[in-house]
Amino acid sequence: MDADGDMNWRFIQHDIRKTPLPFRNEEFSLIMVKDLSMTLSTKDNTQALIDEYLRILKPGGILEIWDGDHTIRMLLSHTPPAMKEDDTSSQARKQMHANAMGAYTITPQTPLAAPQNQYLIDYNTWVSKALEARDLPPMPCTSIRPMLLQEAEVLEQIESRRLAIPLSEVRWEREGVGGSVTSTNGLHGSKGKAKEGDRKQLTPGQAALRRTALMSIIQMIEGLEPLLKEASGKSMDEWDRWCGNLMTDLLKNNGTCWGECLEVGAWWAKKKGSEF
Repeated sequence: MDADGDMNWRFIQHDIRKTPLPFRNEEFSLIMVKDLSMTLSTKDNTQALIDEYLRILKPGGILEIWDGDHTIRMLLSHTPPAMKEDDTSSQARKQMHANAMGAYTITPQTPLAAPQNQYLIDYNTWVSKALEARDLPPMPCTSIRPMLLQEAEVLEQIESRRLAIPLSEVRWEREGVGGSVTSTNGLHGSKGKAKEGDRKQLTPGQAALRRTALMSIIQMIEGLEPLLKEASGKSMDEWDRWCGNLMTDLLKNNGTCWGECLEVGAWWAKKKGSEF
């Protein structure tokens, strides 16, 4: 297939921690920043990098940031806000899409707690210790929106969307208490205690998304093995045994049925000024 003639691909290798970035002023109409929370320590001058994003972004252009928390929390039983069929608001559309995915929109009211799975409790302890020793944030999602709001003189239409994606089918969903998955009659919905004949089950798409979230967590643990092993103080044999037990628990024993979830988010804003 021929390349799109309107696309001008230019690949540049650069240490993102070093400013200025090797781009002209107002060169881009879209800047996407993805999974960079382990790049800059809290001691680095993050403001300098934000200033660079704004420098190379055209007026009317979009700055978009994607990231996820590195520690794991557990989603407690609750019912997402009910949406009216004729509600066309942005929040209603977001909730409807989250329901269709079998995910949960994170708001200040979303009930989240520490995980019950002992292996994920261990992981949280070690990853927090390892990241804090390197001045890296274990939960970057809490700081991104405030960072954008600080640039209100330059940015407008600042919005965000945060999702909690359970790592498997959750007990309280299966029992029909709250949840946003699909009932056995094939209808998507968000409601409280359900009748026995209306127990909820995941659609193939919802199950696939959750399996992907679980594999993302497992791959993150595998990728951080040197840091986690050091923080745990385990020998190689002890670490290998722990990892094997973790895989068995998560992949075969449904060890995340209490509601442990992957928390991810996207934040975006428009640079003030004339459209490009």
